[in-house]
Amino acid sequence: MREKKWIDCPACGAKKSMRPQKELTERIVLSGYPPIQIDGLEGQFCDCCGEGFWSRASERRITRLLTQHRAVEDSKRVVAADLASVREAAALLHISVQGVHKMMNDGRLPFVLAGDRKMPIRKDLTQCAREKAQTAISYPAR
Repeated sequence: MREKKWIDCPACGAKKSMRPQKELTERIVLSGYPPIQIDGLEGQFCDCCGEGFWSRASERRITRLLTQHRAVEDSKRVVAADLASVREAAALLHISVQGVHKMMNDGRLPFVLAGDRKMPIRKDLTQCAREKAQTAISYPAR
């Protein structure tokens, strides 16, 4: 799917003010974590008000790097007893192991790095399972 090319700014309404920009750097400060700087981003931004949109590739890059940043920092704080294996997570969420890895990579399931392995945090895993059960659609029996 192609990116939408904005011409008029949807924030301030300025006509023909949106311009594509590349090789941008963003410094992000998360509460409770040290700041992180992400380079090589691109998007479309307004010449008048400065508002804009990251490209899809940049959004995915930001999400991936923020998730990894949180995982590295959380691995210094979380004890081993609070971790679950990926197989346990898959069984609890009723999805495949690959699905658990995708959720962790997308930032939908918090994890820590234990050596070179990604391990979900047990309390976040049970919360995710509860939310999944609450949003499940139940179909009437025929």
